[in-house]
Amino acid sequence: MSAVDETAPRTARPLTGRHVLIMLCAFFGVVIAVNMVMLRVATNTFTGVETDSAYRAGLAFNKELAAARAQDERGWTVEARLARSAEGVAVTVDVKDAARLGVAGLDGTLLLARPADRRGDRKATLLRDPDGRYTALVGDLDPGQWDLVIRFERNGERVFFSKSRVFLN
Repeated sequence: MSAVDETAPRTARPLTGRHVLIMLCAFFGVVIAVNMVMLRVATNTFTGVETDSAYRAGLAFNKELAAARAQDERGWTVEARLARSAEGVAVTVDVKDAARLGVAGLDGTLLLARPADRRGDRKATLLRDPDGRYTALVGDLDPGQWDLVIRFERNGERVFFSKSRVFLN
């Protein structure tokens, strides 16, 4: 019977081609799995689409340019104020003409849109006062950045459009 030396270090198992293959497959399997999870989360939270149809937006460019020129020629001043209250966020829009008189008789709508997520967008109709002041109660909104889009029409024709970034506390 031979004696085994208990103090001698044990030798490690030899590294074979099968072990290397298993390690490579496990490594790339983890990388691919993490990438698939991140891809799914990214596409479910933000589509990346700014406009629904770039082709149609391009066709409408000249019409938008003419509407912007006509809006500038009117010389209107439009000021919007947002105030948080117990009922939610109240939006007040003052519309004044070139002579600084209130412009009445417009049909107004507004949109408060999250810059990166359309699911939180809020639309409202602006209620008219006779003196050119328009108001809307949007409801409770989360703090942060919002795009305020204001649109006024008269007899079905757009007479004013603006989009500005606002910050709500």
